[in-house]
Amino acid sequence: MKLDPEEQIIAAALDQAELDDANERGVAARIEFRPEGYAKVTFTISREFVETASALDWTTGELVAEAIGIAIDHSHAPRAPFCVL
Repeated sequence: MKLDPEEQIIAAALDQAELDDANERGVAARIEFRPEGYAKVTFTISREFVETASALDWTTGELVAEAIGIAIDHSHAPRAPFCVL
């Protein structure tokens, strides 16, 4: 789908905000409700988070599970970065 110039600016700003959030918190998530009736969820995981997970020898499932937990945990003060639960 081709975006018009105004939509491209908005999309670029959203992408940058997502990257900034991921770099600050380790993970960012975006959900898009599609006109076709489904939702698309995108996670952006910081390089630091991936490197930490790799150093801890996490599986892909463990990385994804921790990323989801960080992305949805808005109710608590920031916890120690990348802690294993």
